[in-house]
Amino acid sequence: MKVFVSLGERSASNYIYAIMKDLDLVEFWGITDENLESIGFRSVGKLEDLSVVGIWEAIPKIPTVIRLHRRIERLVEKMDAVILCDAPAFNLPLLKKIRKKAKKVIYFISPQVWAWKEGRANLISQLTDHLVVILPFEVDFYKRYGKEALFVGHPLVDLAKPTLPEEKVKSLVEWDDYVVILPGSRWSEIKNHAKYLREAYQAIHKKTELPAVIPTFESFRRRLEDVFEGLPVKVFTPLDMDKPSYNLSAYAKLGLVASGTAELELSLLGVPHVVFYKVNPLTYWIGRRLVRVKNIALTNLILGDTVIPEVVQRPWQELVDAVLSIDHRKQKEVFSKLREKLGGEGSVERLRSLFKKLLLSN
Repeated sequence: MKVFVSLGERSASNYIYAIMKDLDLVEFWGITDENLESIGFRSVGKLEDLSVVGIWEAIPKIPTVIRLHRRIERLVEKMDAVILCDAPAFNLPLLKKIRKKAKKVIYFISPQVWAWKEGRANLISQLTDHLVVILPFEVDFYKRYGKEALFVGHPLVDLAKPTLPEEKVKSLVEWDDYVVILPGSRWSEIKNHAKYLREAYQAIHKKTELPAVIPTFESFRRRLEDVFEGLPVKVFTPLDMDKPSYNLSAYAKLGLVASGTAELELSLLGVPHVVFYKVNPLTYWIGRRLVRVKNIALTNLILGDTVIPEVVQRPWQELVDAVLSIDHRKQKEVFSKLREKLGGEGSVERLRSLFKKLLLSN
């Protein structure tokens, strides 16, 4: 069986890796990174070529997207199934182009259609054979469109765990207490956030005297080290330790995290934190007029309550104030409830079983 997988996010790649790595008798093709290639995925395009946030920031990627779409269109007819993962800007136009050519289309990880551009939910409902979601409230949302969305749990409940003991991590860090800073997983986020975070952290350090660590990718290391030069900040990549994001975050005293999957990871790891985000002003202005939800932090959206402070497109001084005012007790109280709402342990195995069933069904 040949299956094509289209994704545009590191988090989606991590989920696909965990779910599909032991799936026998399947030949995978797709948009890849080093993790997916390590389990035999044949690359049609690179994740780093698509990973960008914002309207203005996406413009330089348009020629790359057009070329990739054409390449995938030619390939799809040879596939037994196509799995599209989130990334609506790339995957929804692709879905329209391949629907008549693809034997089976599975959409895994719904775009945030409940937050903005709800009309996309109708498109997904009509053009996909199966829809697998990872947020529980999406099941009822898609019922409004006559679509049965399948939810068996969020993979992060199983995946967001340290792989190294606390003693080992702190010996590598050389600090007992520290702040973890998660600036984002895309180059556009690093550019938007790095200097902003330097200003905020400098003020936080003056108040708390806590040093900081930044788990990131090797390609971002030099930029971050240059920006934070002169401050007690250490940058770690997978070359320094296994799964630096999970291992460094798990033992942190508190966190500053860009909105996205990493925010939910901090909650599942039990780390009190503040979520922030900054984009190009044009992107923000347009987004404000389209977004239909009041929160951006996934933890807040899932719990239906603003437990995690959100500092969006605001001066760095407001981020400092939010960090210094974190209600550690309240946040830790709700983290266990979050795990239950996300389906509990065993989600990866349940997703693997579900995909086996969907791929093999007629």
